[in-house]
Amino acid sequence: MDERISPAAIASRLGTQIIGRRLEVHEQIDSTNIRATELARQGAAEGTLVLAEQQTQGKGRLGRQWLAPAGSSLLMSLLLRPALALPQIHRVTMICSLAIVEATARVAGLRASIKWPNDVTIGGKKVAGILTE
Repeated sequence: MDERISPAAIASRLGTQIIGRRLEVHEQIDSTNIRATELARQGAAEGTLVLAEQQTQGKGRLGRQWLAPAGSSLLMSLLLRPALALPQIHRVTMICSLAIVEATARVAGLRASIKWPNDVTIGGKKVAGILTE
């Protein structure tokens, strides 16, 4: 069974009007965040999603490196253009954290928790990190 990310499979299952309607999938990339930033500067639409099987220069909070072997993680960056003042931008992280917790419960039946300020955990182990820039 091919376990690669399939843009067609994702598109056929999307129930969204904005999120993921423009989608890039990379087998390997330096960083989904770097690519999403490039796309944002080029005027890409809100909801643009960049996915990768592997990234070689992944970014985390406080300049940390985000490393994950190929096929081990969902590596993605989502371009949002919220109408928020810069001091309120932390709200995006909170909303994304809550969405991950809710989706994890609904889809996988697992109870996830938010570890402030930007991590989601299951059973005390980190399963997601959110970097808002």
